Amino acid sequence: MQNIESLSDLFSAVGCHATFYDVGRHITKLTPQQVIQFDKKQQVYPYGFRQQAWLACVLGAQEDSAKEAQVVWFLRLPLDESGCLNLGTRDHFIKTIVDKIMHKGTEQGLNEALEDNPYAFKPDQDRLANFHAILARDLKQPASDYYAAVQDYLKLDDLKDEANWSELGLQGLADLAARSEQPSLVIKALQQGPSEVVLPLCHALEHHVQPPTVVDAVCQQLAKPTMDAASAAHWVRAISRSDFPQALFIPLFTLLGDISDCADEQLELIAALVAKCPHWVTEQPQLLRIILEKLAHRQDGLIGFKHIVSELTQQPETRVQCWQVLRSEHATAALQNATASLFTPASETLQ
Repeated sequence: MQNIESLSDLFSAVGCHATFYDVGRHITKLTPQQVIQFDKKQQVYPYGFRQQAWLACVLGAQEDSAKEAQVVWFLRLPLDESGCLNLGTRDHFIKTIVDKIMHKGTEQGLNEALEDNPYAFKPDQDRLANFHAILARDLKQPASDYYAAVQDYLKLDDLKDEANWSELGLQGLADLAARSEQPSLVIKALQQGPSEVVLPLCHALEHHVQPPTVVDAVCQQLAKPTMDAASAAHWVRAISRSDFPQALFIPLFTLLGDISDCADEQLELIAALVAKCPHWVTEQPQLLRIILEKLAHRQDGLIGFKHIVSELTQQPETRVQCWQVLRSEHATAALQNATASLFTPASETLQ
């Protein structure tokens, strides 16, 4: 077997064409150039999430017949402090695969390569449905059978009648988000559907850049007086790949409320903003300040604060802005104390 020094070398050595998707924060197809750059540590991994590269590797027999994908590997590979692929763990992963292929043969080895592998993971149902919807679209394959049922449902007058939506599949909503060329159908579902339809649809829409009409419709929902922070967390995700909409400025800051208090439902909204919309935090420094102040005022031992700060400071796009807020002379005493706790080692007590 040829000398293997990267993931691309691995798949080339076993006669596979590999197409890569990031399936962390959002589901995004990686370009061949991006793969070369992160695989050889020429650039940071472009979509790091929770200090890992969340990869879906779609393996086909030949490059010119990529429509016939045979195997999909889901991998989580650690990133180093600079956001680049940790080459030590990547090389360890490659060795485990090579050993298995050499022992079992290429075809069986590829199919069984990830059994008991520490870097493999199984996506949750929501992420998996959306990945399959996007992959089928990209491979120009038909949508699932559930898509037709969703399309028929959206032609009805009463979308809230349980008899009309109870049999809809999550996969059909994922297909709608991936394939619909009629934003009006998506808007109808968001405006007239029950929460059982709206929330999973919001989670499916987060993987796609939404047209202005859909963004406006979501902002109108978020501006309603009846909107609460926990529900807003789902709606925010629907437009998380868009630029920060100015129409959302007042509604969002209203939902977040005073910096000296952070209820559990507001924590859900904060988590959605940090996990799915880090570019909003970068574009709106005041939003970042409110998030950090609210977390610093929680009475839970700063657990949420430390987790969110860790996420923000490990992302290249938010690292500088986060430290600027933490070190600002305008920070409250609570935020200053919370920041100091980041550098204070936890006390250890012998029992």
